[in-house]
Amino acid sequence: MAYSENFPAQRPIFSLDASNAGRLDPRMTFTRASTANVWDGSKHLSSDNLLLQSSTFNATWTGGAIAERNSGQTDPSGGTDGFEIVEAATNDFHRLSQTGTGLGGSNYAFTVYAKQNSGTRYLMLSLLSNINEYVAAVFDLAGGTPTTLNGSSASSWVKSATQTASGNGYYKCTLKLTDAIANATATIHLLDTTSPSLDGYSRYGYTGDGTSSIDIAFTSLTTTGATDYNATTTQIHREYAPTLVSKANNVGRFDHTTDGQSAGTSLGILIEGQSSNLIASSEDLTTTWITSRSSVLANAAIAPSGELTADALIDDGTAANNHNIRQEFTISSTGDHTASLYAKPVGRDYLTVFFSNYGGKFSDEYAIINLTNGSVGTTSGTISASAEEVGNGWYRIQATASANSTGTARLTLLTAASSSSYTHDGDSYSGVLIWGVQFEAGAFASSYHSGGTTRAAESLSMTDSSLFDNGSGALAAEYDMFAANETSYVLQTARSSGATNNDGVTVYNEGLFVNGAGSNTVVGNTTSNVFHKVAASWEAGSQKISRDGGAVAEDTTTVVPQSGTDKLFIGVRQDGGEPLNGHIKRVAIFNQPLSSTNLQALTS
Repeated sequence: MAYSENFPAQRPIFSLDASNAGRLDPRMTFTRASTANVWDGSKHLSSDNLLLQSSTFNATWTGGAIAERNSGQTDPSGGTDGFEIVEAATNDFHRLSQTGTGLGGSNYAFTVYAKQNSGTRYLMLSLLSNINEYVAAVFDLAGGTPTTLNGSSASSWVKSATQTASGNGYYKCTLKLTDAIANATATIHLLDTTSPSLDGYSRYGYTGDGTSSIDIAFTSLTTTGATDYNATTTQIHREYAPTLVSKANNVGRFDHTTDGQSAGTSLGILIEGQSSNLIASSEDLTTTWITSRSSVLANAAIAPSGELTADALIDDGTAANNHNIRQEFTISSTGDHTASLYAKPVGRDYLTVFFSNYGGKFSDEYAIINLTNGSVGTTSGTISASAEEVGNGWYRIQATASANSTGTARLTLLTAASSSSYTHDGDSYSGVLIWGVQFEAGAFASSYHSGGTTRAAESLSMTDSSLFDNGSGALAAEYDMFAANETSYVLQTARSSGATNNDGVTVYNEGLFVNGAGSNTVVGNTTSNVFHKVAASWEAGSQKISRDGGAVAEDTTTVVPQSGTDKLFIGVRQDGGEPLNGHIKRVAIFNQPLSSTNLQALTS
């Protein structure tokens, strides 16, 4: 309910509805001397797979000179979802084909996990649009470099191919095309040579022996360039997710929810203090990070930013050990520090955030996070952790621990197979998608900014002398905070000239004071990450405040604000200190004091 609806006889002279309007009053000034990220309510295609029956190669896959399709073979993860494809004993094209459904865009990735079974046969993947309009790649299934081919009418099409060792003898084979293609037919070919001469339909014929075969599993065709696997049966896979977008200098951030049915709901304008990300490379795990019993597949999936920049941390085959990646960096203060990152399971359902006892900076404290539901499993020491869903299986994880000294510290990220231990048997296939790693001083994770950068402090203010021209009045706001145990300013009035800090009306996390007088406290600190309503009134001999409909606290020794009060600071102190680090949803200003009954009603 709007403030004006609560009090039709005494309406505010100023009202900011930041959660619905999505813009600021022209009299307001917002500043931030850097870019910053926000969930602005937009969405992107987060993952797709346009192939049906992606690992059950039934009649949906049109056969050509294939004698047998034998299910129940060992797959890359050690399961039984692999298929043996046996060539027929004929002189023909030995292949399985399917036309992709719902094609669009121009950044395709056709991925198949494959290995040789009986005999010595090779794999070829092709994407065909029309006669002589195709691209193809040949994989030797022995670790060599793939070769690529273009149809004569597609000589300018840009393609690439990779062959990466995976679990149980499989290779992850990917053919990529960055040009647009319509009605593409994706084909898995068996070959008896690595140098085929293809016809106009990207086919190569040879005489099969009726026994040679390859095993295949986990096929996908994406329009995003991603190579992470999303299984399908009778329907294609296509999933959208909220987009984390960058806003330019001095542009306010109107934030939105990201999880569940409420995704896209406005949270109001975000106001944060300065923060530096101490991680050198937050979006690329192939640089500055060190792997141990693991590997990194670069740009394997679409990140929360909507870009193909999420990397996969994949276990190697080491048994009964940990599989990790780590980075060292410099911390310049003791006390609380918070690590945060975006993660999504690709075979491993758990991730461990570990504050290493490297040079005594932290105390080997860790937290294991369940990436299927965001719950926190085993923790050690005094570390605190949580996870927030941000769409399509991605979670933003944060963990906080206290530094014992300054200098070089280490953050370690480990895959895990359970909520109780980060030690497990690796399979060279399973892992976790990771993007946007951040490490900063403080007891909470601020909004994400890339590694090695500093997000500047934000300030929101308004100048209008008519708002505070009679000495008495009232203020109201709805807000939340990332860390409610900090002293943070919600609203403060001030003077443009002759001002000193706190010489006006101040509503802060714990209460209200006017001209530095009084010490009214409203039931201590608020609750973190929960919206609260607060309203305060002042006049000669009385200052009052209520929060969330609670009892009104009053001080009768107050004096009214000084003459010349003409500024309102929102979510920050007038000198820029003690920022809210949270959202402002609504603000209202009244030019008359309000009764205690009205203050309680306004905040209920």
